[in-house]
Amino acid sequence: MRNTLIDSVINNFAGQYRICETMADLAAEQLVLLQEPQPAGASAQVMDIMVKRQRLMDDLQLLDTENKSLQEQALSELAISEFTLSQLQAGLDPEQYSDLRDMLNKLGAILKAISETDRQNQLLMRDGLAQVSKTGTGTSNKEAASLYRQAAKFNKEKL
Repeated sequence: MRNTLIDSVINNFAGQYRICETMADLAAEQLVLLQEPQPAGASAQVMDIMVKRQRLMDDLQLLDTENKSLQEQALSELAISEFTLSQLQAGLDPEQYSDLRDMLNKLGAILKAISETDRQNQLLMRDGLAQVSKTGTGTSNKEAASLYRQAAKFNKEKL
């Protein structure tokens, strides 16, 4: 028999996955912008993407907080000490266990992909900042430095 609390955890993870899909799309869009020669307004477009991503991170944080609460309830209900697949396996319906494991695998894979894209984005922003510093354009240098700092902060705040 399926545990409704675990179904809530799975549904929460599915919601996190949907947010991560949007986040991955935005990270890819950001990468494309950073790989192109920098036309006027490109830094504004990148900043717009980063603002959207920060909003998604806020939504993701809310879901994560809710999920942690659900997991704590499940620990008590299932009389287990940790919310791990190995401990959950014995107390869950095999199909539900498989659904949870599959969702966690999907979520892990998309988070890894986002992380890799963000690593590339950060390198390109760092290179752009170095390039702008060499040319000595003050306003562009400030914009690039600000963009790089925000990207670094974003990456640190990420899951």
